[in-house]
Amino acid sequence: MRIVCPSCQAAYEVPDKLLSGAARKVRCARCGDAWTPESIAAPEPEPEVKPAPPVRVAPSPIVAVVVPQVVDRPVPEPAAPPGRGPAMVAAAWAASVALLVGAGWAGVAWRADIMAAWAPSRRLFAWLGME
Repeated sequence: MRIVCPSCQAAYEVPDKLLSGAARKVRCARCGDAWTPESIAAPEPEPEVKPAPPVRVAPSPIVAVVVPQVVDRPVPEPAAPPGRGPAMVAAAWAASVALLVGAGWAGVAWRADIMAAWAPSRRLFAWLGME
C-alpha cells in the first residue's frame, strides 16, 4: 500500500500486512511527523497462479525503500542540547584575560632578549618608552 506523509508529501510503499488490523501511528523518515494512515481490511488470499517461466533481464541498480517506523506510543520531543552556562563563559573570559596579561608581562620582563633576537621590535619598545 502507498501512504503519503501529510506534512511533507513523502510517499512510502508499506506492506499491506503492516497496516491491516487496528490503526497504528507511523513516523515520516524525512520530516519526523507522526500520523495515522488509513487502515485496510485483512488482505484477501490471492488466487494460485502458475508461475511464468523465468526471463533474463539486464541487471538494474538497487533502489532503497525507506519504510517509516511504526509508533505505538507518543513520540517524545528531542532533548535540547546542553548550552554554555554563565560559569563556563566567565571561566573562558578569565582564562583569556590571564593569557593576555601573562603575554604582556613576558614581553616586558624579557624585552632585552626579544630586542636582541628580533631587531624590528626595538622600534616598538622605543615607542612605548621601554628601550
